[in-house]
Amino acid sequence: MHELKDEDLIRELRRAELAEHLTGTSTPLAPEKIFAQLIERHQKPFVRLITLRYPVDSASAEEITQDFWLECYSALPRYNPDRPFLSWATTILFRTAERFLKKRRREVQLSPQSDFFDLQISTTEDPELASLDKSQIDTMLKALRKLPPELSVLIDLRFFEKKKIEEIMAATGLARSTVFEKLNLAYKKIRALMENART
Repeated sequence: MHELKDEDLIRELRRAELAEHLTGTSTPLAPEKIFAQLIERHQKPFVRLITLRYPVDSASAEEITQDFWLECYSALPRYNPDRPFLSWATTILFRTAERFLKKRRREVQLSPQSDFFDLQISTTEDPELASLDKSQIDTMLKALRKLPPELSVLIDLRFFEKKKIEEIMAATGLARSTVFEKLNLAYKKIRALMENART
């Protein structure tokens, strides 16, 4: 099987799927095993292609490629093996990357790059403004205490322990996109709670 071209490998995969469907039992050459060979063959080159084409780190490229393989498998019934697999697959790969980056841009726009909490606790020479900052900090901490535990932990790691996103991912086991989503949700909740406290 390793010597087969991609297109022939996919033909074998379809034969194995058909055999399983007709007999109701798994075959020695299960479709999943054949697809795993396709992944093994192209995983590293596709990750490298993503890092060359898009401004992403290797972890994000891996995440994009994993999403791509899921999409690729579900799209295989529409693939015509008479056409080159690579050109068909890279179209899906790039579409997956574009979606990932679009989502990331939304997260970055929602995420305060000028650090929300840094703005809240900025120091000032004016005593009147300093007392206002202390009042804001107090309101912010009260809002923080009302957050669900999973969001409070992320805020604590990011702004009080000054952890980088990668460190938060390692500490929580969450994917990068999930960390951004949950941090953004926490910012929104804190802002809403602070607004309610002011009124």
